[in-house]
Amino acid sequence: MTRIVEEEPILRSETRDIGILVAGDDLTITRARYAAGESVAGPHVHHEHTDAFYVLEGELTFEVGREREVITVSPGGFVAVPPGVVHSVRVAGNRPARWLTIHAQDGGFARFMRGVRDGVDVGWDIAAAPVGGGLRAGAATVTLPSADYAIVLGRPHTGPSQPMELSGFEPLTSWVRSRRSPN
Repeated sequence: MTRIVEEEPILRSETRDIGILVAGDDLTITRARYAAGESVAGPHVHHEHTDAFYVLEGELTFEVGREREVITVSPGGFVAVPPGVVHSVRVAGNRPARWLTIHAQDGGFARFMRGVRDGVDVGWDIAAAPVGGGLRAGAATVTLPSADYAIVLGRPHTGPSQPMELSGFEPLTSWVRSRRSPN
């Protein structure tokens, strides 16, 4: 794994700022800042790696799964899209957004980003959304920020005020509840 002591710049412009923080075969983490309303990525799918996002500032809107379920995530929120799940990302609202993107396995993402910077076309683990749309949105993991905890798995939803059914996750739900207790 390549540990990058200082961020490796990839793209710097008024509307987009991207840098690589960690690069390796098992994991690549980038930091990005996009202006309000910018599209980050249109509908696509990865076949061999998970694409994950941790929002630092602003809001990102995702369309996930063959249903194209819309999920808007604010600071402290996390979305992990496993292989086979179609997704797209854009900056929501009228403010810029900052986030980390985590590719686990790398899937060639670090090489691709360096190719963008250097003007070289580099193939990597990305494909157009398949006919039929791939896997359902429920295969993705979504964590929305909360004052007490932020663990929500399975079925994505659009906001923290909506109740979430965690059927199938009873052991995790018990663990979360025990972490909230004062003992």
